[in-house]
Amino acid sequence: MKRIHIILLFLSVFLIPLSAAPEAEYTKLSKTYTFNSDGSQEYRYNMELTIFTHAAMNRTYGETFIVYNPQYQELKIHSSYTKQKDGTIIKTPENAFVEVLPRQAAKAPAFNHLKEMVVVHTGLELGATIYLDYTIISKPGYLPALDICEAIEQSSPVKSYTITIKTPEGKPLFYELSNSQIKPAVKSANGMKEVTWKISNLPAASRAPQATVLGGDVVLLTVSSFASNNEALKFVSGQLSPTDDSVLKSLSETATRDAKTDSEKLYAILNYVIENMDLSGLSLTETGFHLRSAGEVNNSAYGTEAEKVNMLAGMLNAAGIKAEIAAAYLNNSDINSCGLSAINELFVIANVDNKQFILTPKQKSMSNAGWYTDYAKFASISNPGSAVIINKPSTDLDFTYTIAISPEKAEIQSIAKTGESFIPYTKNYISTYTANDKEGKEDKSAGFTTFTYSTSMPLKDNDGYIVFTLPEAPNGFSRTAYKNYNSKRSENLLLPYKAKETYKYTIQLPDNIELRTPATTKSINNSAGASIISIKQNGNTIEVTRTLEIKKQLIKPADYAAFRSVAIDWAENNKMLLLVK
Repeated sequence: MKRIHIILLFLSVFLIPLSAAPEAEYTKLSKTYTFNSDGSQEYRYNMELTIFTHAAMNRTYGETFIVYNPQYQELKIHSSYTKQKDGTIIKTPENAFVEVLPRQAAKAPAFNHLKEMVVVHTGLELGATIYLDYTIISKPGYLPALDICEAIEQSSPVKSYTITIKTPEGKPLFYELSNSQIKPAVKSANGMKEVTWKISNLPAASRAPQATVLGGDVVLLTVSSFASNNEALKFVSGQLSPTDDSVLKSLSETATRDAKTDSEKLYAILNYVIENMDLSGLSLTETGFHLRSAGEVNNSAYGTEAEKVNMLAGMLNAAGIKAEIAAAYLNNSDINSCGLSAINELFVIANVDNKQFILTPKQKSMSNAGWYTDYAKFASISNPGSAVIINKPSTDLDFTYTIAISPEKAEIQSIAKTGESFIPYTKNYISTYTANDKEGKEDKSAGFTTFTYSTSMPLKDNDGYIVFTLPEAPNGFSRTAYKNYNSKRSENLLLPYKAKETYKYTIQLPDNIELRTPATTKSINNSAGASIISIKQNGNTIEVTRTLEIKKQLIKPADYAAFRSVAIDWAENNKMLLLVK
C-alpha cells in the first residue's frame, strides 16, 4: 500500500504540471494600428515569445508569415532575433527571410502580386525567446478606412498584451471588444485619438471544437473608421456590376437557355456560377476590399467569394429574378464597429415562386446564414441601410419507411419529409439517399419537400442471424461529430440548428424469420434534448419509432453532459434489429 501511495504521489507531481504547461508563452505582444490624416495606414507588430516544447519549436512557432501587397504596401522589419536560454543572441540571417506567393493566391493570377514574407526563426531551443518587430505601411487610398476584425486570444497564453488604435482626432471611430469586460483607455495627443487596451495574463485560445464568437467564447476586436456600417457597405456596393452589364446578360442567357420557369432559371444560374468559375480563397481584406468586374471574373474563370456573389446576383437580376447581396457578421453586437473585415459570409437572397432562396457560390443548399438568424446580424450590401429579412429554413426531418424483409434483401418504400435547409438546389435530392433507387418523385410544400422513393438493401446471413440496420436520413443528426467530442467542456457549444427528427418503420417479416431484439420503449429526456425509441411486434409485423429533439441551439456547459448523452444515444444505440432464421 505504501508503494502504491508513492507511485500515485509521483504521478500527481509529474503528470499534472506536464499536462497543464503551455507549449509557449508570449511574454509581450503589442499591436498598433495608425490611420493617418492623409489616408495612409501603419500596422506595427512586436512580439516576444518563449518556447517550452519541441512541438512549439519545430512546428507551431518555427516560422512567422506576413502577407502584404507590395504594389501599395511596404514591409519594414525592424528587428528579428532569438535570445537563447543562456542569453546568447542569434540574429535572423538574410536567407531566413523568404518571400513566397500566399497559398490562397496560388490559383488566382490577378492576385499573384501579393507577397508572403516567411520569417524563419533560427537558433531555437527549449527556453529560447523569439523577438520580432515589423511594420506594414499602406499608401494613401489603398485601404478605404481603418478596418480591423481579429480574435484576441492567441494559440498560447499572453503575459502582457497591448493593442493601440490611433486615428485623427474628430474623425469617426467605432470599436468593440466582444465577449469581454475589458475597457480601453482613451486619450488625445498631437491631434490624434488613441484607444488602448492593456491585457494581462490572457489565456490561450480554446482548442475545443466550435468555440465561436457568436457562442460567446471568443473575444473579438472590431474597429472601423467608416462613418457608419452603411458607409462601409457602400464601398462594396459601389463596385457591384450594374444590372444592365452586357457580360452578365450574356452569361445569364447562356445558363438559362433550357430553363422554362423562374425556379429552373435560378437553379441553372447557381449551378453555372459554382461549376464554371473556380472559387479563390482570398478574403475581402486580402484584396484590399476591391472587386474585379464581371467581365474580368468571367475571362479569368475564377473569383473570390465577393466576386462570385456579385456574379450570382448580377446574373439572377439579368434573368429577371430580383436578387440582393447581404452579409452575415462574425459578431452580434455594435454593427457600426463592424467594417468589411467582420463579414463572415456573403450570400444572395432571391424570392422565386413565393419562396425565399439563400444562395452562396460555395454550396448548393441553404447557406449557414439561414441557420444563425437567432444569433448573427445581417446587412444588405446591394441596398445599404435596408433591412434584411431571413426566413429561417426548416431543419426538421420526418421519415416513414415500409420495409419487406426476405432472407436475401430488404425492399424499402420511403416517404421523406425534409426541411428546406437540407435540400440542394441543383440536383435530385433522392440520389443522396441511395445509389440504386428504383424510382422517386418529389412534392414541395411550405418549408418542406416530400420525397417518395423505393430501393432495396442486401442482407447478410451470419450463421442464421441477420443484423438489419434501420435506414435514416443521410444528413441527419447522427452523422454529426458531436458523439466524438470530449466528455467535458467549459465553453458554450453553438449548434447550427436545433434538431427535430422522427423515423417510423413498419417492417414485415416472412414466416421463416423472427425478431430477436426484444420489444421495448427506451428514452433519454433531459434539459438539452430527448432520444426515444419504441419497438413493438404484432405477429409478423414490427413497428419501430425513433424520435430526436435537440431543444437548445446554444448548449451551455451546465447542459453539455445532458446534450452529449442524447447525441451519443441517438448516434450509436437503437439503430439495429437482430433477426434470426
